[in-house]
Amino acid sequence: MRVKIEYIHHSCYTLEIENNFLVFDYFEGQLNIPKDKNVYFFVSHAHGDHYSSKIFDYKEKVKKYIISKDVRCNEDNVVFVKHDEKIKVDEMEITTLNSTDAGVAFMINILGKNIFFAGDLNDWYWEMEDSIMQKNDMHARFVREIDKIKNIKMDIAFFLVDSRQAGQYDLGGKQILQLKPKNFLPMHFWEDYSITTKFKNVYTPIYKDTTIYDIQNKNQIIELDI
Repeated sequence: MRVKIEYIHHSCYTLEIENNFLVFDYFEGQLNIPKDKNVYFFVSHAHGDHYSSKIFDYKEKVKKYIISKDVRCNEDNVVFVKHDEKIKVDEMEITTLNSTDAGVAFMINILGKNIFFAGDLNDWYWEMEDSIMQKNDMHARFVREIDKIKNIKMDIAFFLVDSRQAGQYDLGGKQILQLKPKNFLPMHFWEDYSITTKFKNVYTPIYKDTTIYDIQNKNQIIELDI
């Protein structure tokens, strides 16, 4: 199945899969929404780099908004979710995980394909700030969540590669690679595109079952088969 992915900015991607068009964590940037698709917006949590009320500027084009319950809004056509839920929205079966920061992560089964979008679910470790106890607690929380999806064959994983974590920029990402997603697309790197290339170059020789992509610019288009 051919899909078209567009990187918008930071953690925002769009995914076009047959008659469906999914938008993840939009807060700014140029969106190119088709007129002939079923459009769905996903919001993982309320942080300003993952959510903006501007998503409702598109409501005439949108079939459903699937939004974490920590986001406060009174709009129509919204399905609110909390962590550890399983819901069905049209052709999608959606499972939510608990973020290690805020809100939820999404595992979406659509047309038999599994799409993982992490939101801010990550093994967050700040080596100049966190104690060993904090590091171990965070790691345990992260592992507890990704263990819930370890037996799911992921066709696409959108996951964090954040250079602010310095030497630990790859800490969560390499654990996701151990789950052998078919495709790995980095996010949450603001405009530090070089960190995505570094991640790709380091881990492509190690995880040969996964195609790892790097990002070079906003509105980059990636077309792939899943």
